[in-house]
This record gives sequence, structure tokens and C-alpha cells, in this order.
Amino acid sequence: MRAISAPLALLTLSLLCACHPASRGGASAMEDTIVEVERDGGGDGSPVYRLRIDGNGIALFGARDFTGRHPLRQSTGEVAAVHQLDEAQHVALVGLLHSQAYAALAPRYEAAVSDGPRTTITVSTPAGVRRVTRYAVACLRDSREPQALPATTVHAGSRFVPDVFCEAVDLIENASCAGYWSAQTRPPADRDDPRLSPPPRCRLPTQRGAGAAPIL
Repeated sequence: MRAISAPLALLTLSLLCACHPASRGGASAMEDTIVEVERDGGGDGSPVYRLRIDGNGIALFGARDFTGRHPLRQSTGEVAAVHQLDEAQHVALVGLLHSQAYAALAPRYEAAVSDGPRTTITVSTPAGVRRVTRYAVACLRDSREPQALPATTVHAGSRFVPDVFCEAVDLIENASCAGYWSAQTRPPADRDDPRLSPPPRCRLPTQRGAGAAPIL
């Protein structure tokens, strides 16, 4: 996945400084946990973005605009946006990432294909950094779907990714708005895809009017 460009990094840093709230208190596990996500769609049109969630629940989103007309598009073609996670969602996310089920995940699940969607979740705490990557492999909950691919990099008992990984991605994308924002930079083929109808908390300034149309 492409590294964040210098203009995008400067923009996101300024946005972060402008809206960073005072610490909301709470468990030190939340304040000490930084979550970073990278998604690369491969050839299937899946979301393509980079996301960082810091210990105060600030989500910093970066992606390349494939539409050519995104309202937040920079001269570099990059889009940056910031969102404050709801505290309950932040608590739930950190709890899931520190759970025994998530700790049991292998570092990598990879299918035997040359081009597929890749998702990497990196969790940083004072105790260290843990990275889990899923490449083209179906989660167990989707293993019976047509064309669901098993992993070739882990033992037979873990041929599909445990559902906790996909549950973490779902929670991250909903809580941070990344699922909606990525659909606006690289729209899915299905015009009825729910990601094209962001809830009020995830709407961009140009979308907050009643009946605002998604960016296509």
C-alpha cells in the first residue's frame, strides 16, 4: 500500500491538532492503545485507505480519491478526514483488541492468489506492537460463500480467519466512519450498497443537507 504523502501527513496533523480534545479519562488501556489499519482492495474494489485511531479516540483517515471530484480532495489526489469515536464504541473496540480471542490470532492469513484484498490491523501499546494481516482469506463466518478462499500459511485448524478479526474490522469501519468515507473515494459497483448512505455523524459538509446524494 502507498505510504502517506508529505502533504497529506501535514494536513492530517493540522486537523488532528485542531480537534484533539482533552483526555476523557477512563481505563489506561484505552489511552495506551493506538490502532492503525491499512486496507488494499486488490482487484475486487474493496476499500482502500489508511486509518489511525489514537488513545483519545480520534480517528485519522487518509485515502486516494478515485472519483476525481471528492470535496476534500487535495492537489495530490489524497483525501484526509478526522472523526471522534463515540466513547462506547471506543471502549468496545479496545476491549475486543485486548481480548483472548484476538490475542489468539496468527500474525498472517494468506491465500494462494496473486491479487486479492489485504487488511492489516496494527495495535501498539507500551508492551509492544502486534500486527495481524489478512490477505484474500475468508473469515469463518463467510467460509461457505462461493469463492471463499482458505489460508495456506497457517495450520489446518485455522484455514479460515477467526471471526474476531472481521468483527474488529466491522467495528473499526463503523465507529471511525472509514467504511463510509472509503466508499466515497472508491465507490462500490452496487449503487444500493449501504456504505453509500452514511449516517449523519459520518456525512461530509456537502452531504449534511436533507436527502443529500452520495459522492459517485
